[in-house]
Amino acid sequence: MPEPFRFDRHFDLDADRPAVWRALERPDRYPTWWSWLRSLEGGDLREGAVARCVVRAPLPYTLRFDVVVDRVVREELVETHVRGDLEGPARLELAPRDGGCTARLVWTLDLRDTFLRPLSIVTRPAMAWAHDRVVALGLRQFERAALDRPGRE
Repeated sequence: MPEPFRFDRHFDLDADRPAVWRALERPDRYPTWWSWLRSLEGGDLREGAVARCVVRAPLPYTLRFDVVVDRVVREELVETHVRGDLEGPARLELAPRDGGCTARLVWTLDLRDTFLRPLSIVTRPAMAWAHDRVVALGLRQFERAALDRPGRE
């Protein structure tokens, strides 16, 4: 049985929490800054909201999953759980810092896709790399498009 993927990442953003939050409240703009996102339905930042996502990773596979919002503390925290090809809890925390804010993403996800799950035993490092690539590129695009900031390359 494959182990879950566990991630805990911190990102320094050159925007304050209100600006980041305003961008996150615009799910209609997510496709403009997250190039791996093939489709998104929903995505409101309110408890009980569900976002239906299709993501095409840099490796040749597509993931379909829902993100269910469990708890929201405006400009501070979003707690969710993911279900579908991926399952598990995910959390975004925003903390102030000089010159902007820090975003912390924490998630533990099991692969549920019947093809990818057994394959992950052998390809785990490549899958972790693909995941980190999706997140890193998404962050740069978020800074550039959603926050109207030049991206860091």
